[in-house]
Order: sequence, then structure tokens, then C-alpha cells
Amino acid sequence: MPDGSVRSLDQLELICRKERDAGKTIALCHGAFDLLHPGHVRHLQAAKRLADVLVVTLTEDRYVRKGPGRPVFNERLRAETVAAIGAVDFVATCASPTGVEAISKVRPTVYVKGQDYRDKEGDVTGAIVDEEQAVERYGGRLVHTDEVQFSSTRLLNKFFNVLNDAQKTYLNELGSRFSCADVHAAFDAFRSTKVLVVGEAIMDEYHYCTPDAMSNKSPTLSARFDTAEVFAGGVVAVGNHLAGLCGSVTVLAGAGTDEDRRDIVAPYLRDGVTARVVRRPDAPTVCKRRFVHRFSNQKLFEITFLNDRPIPEQSERETLATIDELAPSADVVMAMDFGHGLFTPAVVQRLRERSGFLAVNAQINSSNRGFNSVRKYRGADYISVDEYEMRLPFGDRYGPLPDLIKQLSEETGCRNINVTLGERGTLYSDGRSLHEAPVFTGQVVDTIGAGDALLAATALMVHSGAAPELVPFVGNCMGGLMTQIVGHRSAVDAADLYKFVATLLK
Repeated sequence: MPDGSVRSLDQLELICRKERDAGKTIALCHGAFDLLHPGHVRHLQAAKRLADVLVVTLTEDRYVRKGPGRPVFNERLRAETVAAIGAVDFVATCASPTGVEAISKVRPTVYVKGQDYRDKEGDVTGAIVDEEQAVERYGGRLVHTDEVQFSSTRLLNKFFNVLNDAQKTYLNELGSRFSCADVHAAFDAFRSTKVLVVGEAIMDEYHYCTPDAMSNKSPTLSARFDTAEVFAGGVVAVGNHLAGLCGSVTVLAGAGTDEDRRDIVAPYLRDGVTARVVRRPDAPTVCKRRFVHRFSNQKLFEITFLNDRPIPEQSERETLATIDELAPSADVVMAMDFGHGLFTPAVVQRLRERSGFLAVNAQINSSNRGFNSVRKYRGADYISVDEYEMRLPFGDRYGPLPDLIKQLSEETGCRNINVTLGERGTLYSDGRSLHEAPVFTGQVVDTIGAGDALLAATALMVHSGAAPELVPFVGNCMGGLMTQIVGHRSAVDAADLYKFVATLLK
């Protein structure tokens, strides 16, 4: 393999410009190329026959969201392997989930895809349409090869230890009853759904540090600050997850009056999400400042800025009036109760009265431990909590979980209850039967927000009348994707969810 064949995308841009100036034609192929097989080789050889120079760009690891354990090979190994193929002239990795950025840099004469991309309507991500428009914008054209086809995903699922035995058994059983098309049809059922999400806006600060050692003068861990990131968490993050999954999303966000955090909502919203903010004068916007190991991404320490007393009367009146205005026109209302003071008894009561379908998460965290019970949500239509949030309100640490689900259902009148069990998966009750699903995560990057993402997807599934067996499956796909994202650096994209499902059901 020539040492110079793997380049950066910026270097590739300069190289391709010189090749074009010399009158040469350029073919570009883009993909993950996670498990290189004969189909890939034949595809690349066919692409080389279409132009003088063949360039291949590969999706970076962080954007390969195709299921647990993917990519199997890291981006450097994938790049070096592709570069070793004789037909390939240059290789680069691309920090984007689609080939649009690579096309804008390379400006190929032909953009070459396999025959499975001929059906543009079958590409649920919509990426091939965007890529074709991009290549035509720069004077090129989209071409499809007609070589023998293999599925990297199917080969990896079958012959590599990407999935454990429990996951394989579950997916074989699920796949015998539901196809990928069935799940995508379930998604289509809520594409016009109107959602209102209610809860606090939360600032998630990640301060990356490198621990040195214990202080000589006191038993204190000393760490060197490196850099920091700020994410919009809480209800804003949930609204962003929903963008692309449903028709419209409105966020009713509780926030403080501190001047330095007044822009925590609007600048962070994705397209299609609107917001109404209710401010409380007696508190800052909730901020969770986490000190994180720079290399392992482990949390070292956390400081929380909040006033979790019930919101003042004026803020409560404004919240009630906004619920009266927005909830009746929403198909689904999601109450993201983080236990930080917004959900007073009056607010809970008004949500029950004004919501056509009320989905609830009552979170137990370090700030409200033991004081934020899901049992207060009588009349909810869907409840999703973790095992601790289910057990603590009943004071039952070890009893059978199905019995507690039944008890909560009888007490609240809620038939649909979902309980996440950490690495043991998810247990969902539709009021008649229990449905289990294993987790679908590879190497976990961060667990922050995984439960919120799961509720966003499963609430839509339950409201739309999807098959109950699919509810925990889709929820764990959504949660699994979220564990691959640092904090709330980005939302789970609808296209990623479609691809994740397709990967597992192949």
C-alpha cells in the first residue's frame, strides 16, 4: 500500500483539484466499508473503470450508527484496508454521516453507488437524494454499478461476535414475526403526530480534565482542566430527539432568570421544534456541571445549580395557562418530570385534564432522591421509568417486577408501563402481556439522556397503536443510539434510528 494513499479530506480536496486541472476524470465511492468483502472489491473495480482516478471516502467511527459493536474495525484500519485494493488511488475518512461533504471536497465526475441504491424511495435516510443533488451541483452525475451483492451487516451478524447469544435469539424470534418494513411502517404511522413536551431546560456542562494525583495536603483528587462543552439537556434534548420522527414538536420549558443562561432554549432547537419558556424568578436555569476524564469519558464529579422548591405562584399560573393553550391541540403530551420543582400538584392535575394522551417519566436523581414518585401521575396513558424509579416509590427492592408493574397500573389507571433494566434490557407491559427486549449497545460512550430518548420513541409507538412487541425493541434501539453520543452533543437522528433497525433485522 502506498504510504500516501490515505489522506485527510482537506488534502484530498487539493489533490482532486490538481487532477481536474490536468484534465483527468474522478470517480468517488463513499461508505462505511466495515467488513470488506468480494462485493466491495468488485464495486470498486467497476468504479475505477468509469474514471481516471478513484477516490474512496469512509464514514468516521462516530457516525457509523448501524447497531451494537459497529463499526467492528476502526476508521484507520478500514481506510488502510480499502487503500490496499489496487483499483483505489486515494482514501480519506469523512466526519459526516453522508457523502455530501466528501462530494463537495472531491467534486467527482461520477459518484458511484451500488445497485441497492437504485430505489431512492427505499432509502429511508434520504441520503442518496441529497448526495445526487450535491454531485449534480458540481457538474457530476450519479452512477450505479451492477456487481454481485453481499451484505456486510448480515455477514457480521452471522459470523462475528457483534451480537451475543441472547440478542441473536431475540432478533431471530422478532424477525420471524416482523420485517424491517413492518417497523418502518410503524414509524410512518406517527409522522404527522403533534407533540408537546413539558419539563425543565437543563444545561449540561462537560468539563474535560486529566487527573494528576491525590493532593499532598489533603485527600483531594487533583485534575488539570483541558476544555469544556455546553449542551442543552432536559426537555430541549427530548424535543430535538422527536424532530424528524413526528409532525411537529413544541417544547414548554421551565427555566430560570439568570442572565448568563437565558439562551439555553432557542439557539439549541433543531428545525421543526418551537419553544415556549416559563421563567421562575427565584432560581437559575438548572445547570449540571460534570467534570469528565478527558480520555475515558468517565464522570469524576458533578456540581448542580438549581432551586428545586416548587415554582412560585406566578410561574405556576403561567405554566397552567400555557398548558391550557397548547395541550388540547397536541396528539401526545410528554411530561419529563426531572423533580426540579416545575411539576407542582396543580401542574400535574392540569396535564391530566388537558392531555388527550399523556406520557410520563418521573425521574429519580441525586437531587430529588426519594421525593419524586411516579405514583402521582394517576390517569397517565403511558409511563416509562427505570427499575429504581419503579421500586423506590413502593419501597420494594427485591420483589417481582411484574407485581410492581401491576400495582402501579392499578393505582394510576395506566395500562402501558415500560421499565428499563440497565444492561438487562427492557420490560414493557401493555396491560395484557409482558414484552422483553435486550439492550442493543456496543461500547457505551455515555448513558446521559438514554432513558429520555427511549421515552420519546416509545411514547409515539404506544400512541400510534404499534404492535406491543415492537415497543421495547424500538425503545432499546433509540436508547442504544443515545449511548453512543457524548452528553447531548447531538440528538438521535431519525435516519440513524431507521438504519439501526434495518441493521438488526437483516
